[in-house]
Amino acid sequence: MRKILLCMVLLMLFSPAAVNAHQIFVRPLSGFVNIGDVAILPMAAGHNTSGSEMPEGLTNLTIIRQDGGVVDHIVNDKTDTMGNYPIFSFDVEHPGLYTITSYNGGGSWTHIITNPPATGYWEAGTVDEIDFDAIGKAGWAKDWYVERSYPLHTYGKSFIAGPDSDYSIASKPVGHILEIVPFTNITEAGKGDFQFQVLYQGKPFSDIELIAQKVGDDTKMRGTTDAEGKVSLNLSTTDEFREWVVVADTLMDTRVVEAKDAPRGEASNEKTFVGPVYRATVVLRTDFLKPDE
Repeated sequence: MRKILLCMVLLMLFSPAAVNAHQIFVRPLSGFVNIGDVAILPMAAGHNTSGSEMPEGLTNLTIIRQDGGVVDHIVNDKTDTMGNYPIFSFDVEHPGLYTITSYNGGGSWTHIITNPPATGYWEAGTVDEIDFDAIGKAGWAKDWYVERSYPLHTYGKSFIAGPDSDYSIASKPVGHILEIVPFTNITEAGKGDFQFQVLYQGKPFSDIELIAQKVGDDTKMRGTTDAEGKVSLNLSTTDEFREWVVVADTLMDTRVVEAKDAPRGEASNEKTFVGPVYRATVVLRTDFLKPDE
């Protein structure tokens, strides 16, 4: 039975759909489970929904039961893997809705524009950690500068429904620094407009773009949050089963980062955006209800 489940995992994982930025998310094998089932949780990291790399740095996954029970997992060398995917599983022993959260500290990155306006490359580390005197600058323009420098923090959230699920729990925040909260009942995914709220440090975050994408479809649905951090996206489908990965990214939002003086060429007056970048995902699907329900 476990071999069959793992084969199903493979089929699901290699169904691709490109998204724009490095993030982390969990795509459960099924949206609904019964008591006695084994829930399988593949964790994806990378720039697309099929996972392009193993997550590096601190990475953890938390399973929150409807009754408040919590189980934490940390990705390490003992974690089961399949290709680029850490694979978690648990025996379903309790009814209700399971909220699956994940976190990855994706390291620190600095983008140097060597030949403005756009030619450049990435260095690992923050601008304060990089020895610019030791970097060969042959071919660089005199007005080179550091465009941005940040530590990356990525958060993911998914759901699995069991018998007697209270689906309203999915509309309650779990406390991530940047978080996408489904405001519409998650069982309505696939039926049309779906409302979300984006929170930053627990408060509504306005004017941030939300992007939703079907797994297996390059089309992106985009919207920008209002003053209450809310936005609706069209999550409609005629397919029997669909998944969406919904992403929010603080990018270089000046409410999160700040412009500072940093190493730059003698002909440059450009400042550098410095500060953390937060990315959040939530995975929605059309199979949260018990079959035939």
